[in-house]
Amino acid sequence: MTFSNEILERVWKRSGGVCECTREKHVHGRCKQQLNKDQRGDRDSPHGWEAHSISGLYKNVASDCEILCWGCYKSIS
Repeated sequence: MTFSNEILERVWKRSGGVCECTREKHVHGRCKQQLNKDQRGDRDSPHGWEAHSISGLYKNVASDCEILCWGCYKSIS
């Protein structure tokens, strides 16, 4: 399952092009890793990212979607 382009665009704007991870176990506050919009799915780039479902249900709403750098994404997946 995936998010619609409309939701991804809205969440990307909300993120400001920065990883949205705020998980306490990652000990970084908000991650703040700068991301490149064109590098979704690019695991080899420090600016690559993926959309993550907060609930795990991939509800097609912005409140269930977060933009994560690959480091944060891999550590929660």
